[in-house]
Amino acid sequence: MRPAKCAAWAPLVASLLLASGAQASDATWGLKSTALVGTPIADAGDRSSRLTLEPSLKWQVQGIELRARERLRRIAGAGAHRGDADLRELTAAWRGDDITVTVGAQQLNWGRMDILRVTDVINPIDTYDLFYEELPEAKLAQWMANFEWQGEGQTLQFIVSPQVPVDRLPTQAMGLPVQTDRPSTSLSNATLAVRYGVEAAGWNADFLALHGWLSAPTLQPVIESTGPKLLGRLSRQTGVGFSADKPVGPAVIRLEALYARITPEVDAVGTAPGTRTQASFGLGVDVRHGPWFFAAQAIAAHDRGTTAGSGNNAFLSLIVQRKWLQDRLAGRAMHIRDSRNGSSWSSLQMAYELTANQLLQLQCDRFDGAPSTPFGAFADRSRVAASVRLQF
Repeated sequence: MRPAKCAAWAPLVASLLLASGAQASDATWGLKSTALVGTPIADAGDRSSRLTLEPSLKWQVQGIELRARERLRRIAGAGAHRGDADLRELTAAWRGDDITVTVGAQQLNWGRMDILRVTDVINPIDTYDLFYEELPEAKLAQWMANFEWQGEGQTLQFIVSPQVPVDRLPTQAMGLPVQTDRPSTSLSNATLAVRYGVEAAGWNADFLALHGWLSAPTLQPVIESTGPKLLGRLSRQTGVGFSADKPVGPAVIRLEALYARITPEVDAVGTAPGTRTQASFGLGVDVRHGPWFFAAQAIAAHDRGTTAGSGNNAFLSLIVQRKWLQDRLAGRAMHIRDSRNGSSWSSLQMAYELTANQLLQLQCDRFDGAPSTPFGAFADRSRVAASVRLQF
C-alpha cells in the first residue's frame, strides 16, 4: 500500500490504540463486506466489480462513547479502476440527561423523504458510490462538532464544521480532466447549521437554518498551457427550510422545503457570477398494506439567477415494493424522472436474506438522458448486477 493511502488508515489505527486501554467487555467489534459484479446493458460500457470491507468498533471509556468505522474499497470498470480507504466515522460522544455532544467525523441524515431529500445538504457525496449503495452510504463523513438537546417532544441541534465539503468527482468528465478549487479549512469558511424539531398536532417537524456550502462544484471548461480541462468552483449557501411527516391511517404524508441564496466563490482571475436563489419543495406519500409498500414523491425546484441553468424543474419518483417468505424475500421497482431534462433512472431489485447478517441481491438499473443531465451522466452504470453482503 502506498504511503499516501496509508494516511487514510491513521485515524482508525489511533482509535484502536486508544481502545486498548478499555476493558474488552466494553468494546463491540463489527465487520461489513459487500461484493458486487455487474454486466452492462445496451451500450453502457465495461463490466464492473466492487469489493468493500468496513471494520467498525464501538466502546465506552469513562462515560464517553467512542466510535470508529473505516471502509476499504476496490472498484473496477464503469470508468474507474481504483482502490481507496475512507474514514466513515470517528467520534467521541458524551451524553447527559438531555444533552448529547458529539465531536469528530460523522454523517448527518436530515430530511424525511424516501429517496431524494431537499434538506439533506450538510455532507458531501461520493459519486463513485451513487446508485451502487443507498444514499447515506454514498455520503462522505464530515468533521464537525454536533450539539443536541432533547426534551418534552422538542429537539435543538447545532452543528459547526470547519471542513469545506466537496463532492468526490471522477478524475475525468466528457473526456476532460476535472480539477476542483477547494477553499481552505478555516473558521471563516466553516459551516454553521441549526435544527429545531417539534411534535405537534400529529406532525413531526424540523425547522432548520444553515450557512454552508453547495458540495457539488460548478464545472466550467478552461484552457491552460497543459490543455483544456474542467475547473470546479464551489458556492456558499445560506438558507432556511423545514421537513415534516404525519401518519394518516396506513399512509404517511411527507413534506420538505428549502430556500437558499447561493454565491459562487471568486475564481483565479477574479471573476464571480452573481448571487442566485433556489427554492425547492417536496411532497411525498407512503402507503403500507400488508406485504405491499408504495411511495410516491414530487420535488419542484425553482432556480433564479444569472446562470444558464436558471429555471424550473421537477423530480417525480415512484416505488413499489413487496415482501414474501416472512419478509426474507423482497422485490422493488423504482422510477425517478427529471422533467426539465428528460433524464431518468429505472431500477428493479430482488433481495433475499439468507440470515440476519447475509443478504443476496440481484438488481437491474438503467439511466437515460444526455451526458449533461442528472441521470444521463451515469449512463455507464446501466447494468445488471449481483451482490452479496455479509455483516458480523
